[in-house]
Amino acid sequence: MPGGMGRPRMQTFRESQEFPYTRKQVFEVVADVDRYSEFVPMCTNSTVFHSSWRTENVVSREPGLPHPTTIDQRSVQAELAVGYPPFRERYMSNVVLEQPWRITATAVPGGGIFTHMCTIWEFAEVVASTTGLPANPFVQQAARTKVSFSIEYAFASPLHAQAASLVFDKMARSNMAAYLARCQQLYGTPVRQ
Repeated sequence: MPGGMGRPRMQTFRESQEFPYTRKQVFEVVADVDRYSEFVPMCTNSTVFHSSWRTENVVSREPGLPHPTTIDQRSVQAELAVGYPPFRERYMSNVVLEQPWRITATAVPGGGIFTHMCTIWEFAEVVASTTGLPANPFVQQAARTKVSFSIEYAFASPLHAQAASLVFDKMARSNMAAYLARCQQLYGTPVRQ
């Protein structure tokens, strides 16, 4: 880290990719926090505190839509454990689900490995027509979803920051592939048209 072992600096990573699955399918995979330890890189444990579920009726504006809509926004607390030798750490996260288009998870300040950590997943249906003409209603189009992932984080300890910087960056970069593989596992390999 430049300048010695001072305050850890904020790291940011963003990635977008089209998945050959419906928006609902991809949303459900990302929302299934209880199962992260089964497929998310370096996640050794994931526990959702189901008693903390809250549902609020909120006005939200999905990108690309002209008017705000009313949705049921659900939120929950989860504890995640990440492992990258020689460190294994736990942190609490507030997860907010705005179905079907966004999931945000923010680390709870204090008592974890991060001074700040926020991930945002956004899901947008991909329109199949490339001709500029309306899609043919008699021909079934393959479902596609543009998945956008971003993470912004800073470690609480300069030692954690230095030790984990390369591993955590690699984990963030392999994240999208892990979720795509989970979709394939749950929904099968899509048929190309």
